[in-house]
Amino acid sequence: MFLRVMLAAALLACPLVAPPAVADDALWTLLKKPGHVVLLRHSNAPGQVQESNDMNFKDCSIQRNLDEAGRAQADRIGNEFRKRGFKQVRLLSSLYCRAMDTAKLTKLGPVTPQPDLNQVFMADILGMRQAGIKGRELLKTASKGKLAILVSHVTNIQAIAGVQLDSGQMAVVHLGAKGEVVVDGKITVP
Repeated sequence: MFLRVMLAAALLACPLVAPPAVADDALWTLLKKPGHVVLLRHSNAPGQVQESNDMNFKDCSIQRNLDEAGRAQADRIGNEFRKRGFKQVRLLSSLYCRAMDTAKLTKLGPVTPQPDLNQVFMADILGMRQAGIKGRELLKTASKGKLAILVSHVTNIQAIAGVQLDSGQMAVVHLGAKGEVVVDGKITVP
């Protein structure tokens, strides 16, 4: 019962908002306009491993990692960006190996580790709230200049933008007039 109450409270703190139905081509076009940012959920990383934000992030053996499908998925994402005319972007990533590897495997530029994108757990209401605040602050700086891709985790993306993504799926977002995060739509690279 306590867990249900905690999950309900977390969902209320970070409501899921369905993005508008926008065709992929229109979303790719939006990415060429200043102010748009991509939130990318790391590629496929199956399994269950007890993790925490105070672990040694350089030790991938104690974390969930991309499988072969996840590595191929990250490569396809990078190829799709290049096909659409994006040769290099700003890549900011959670410190978790699965997120860093996703970013690196896109081959879209150097990856900047960003602890504010580290995984937060849904049952951690305060953590979810903080992840949303820090993520929105990060969007303010990331939305200036070259296109930025923020590689993170499902819960962080929910906290930032109120949208749920599958592994390797992207949300195109921008900041509205009042500083709110506007979700333009989702992109799934086959």
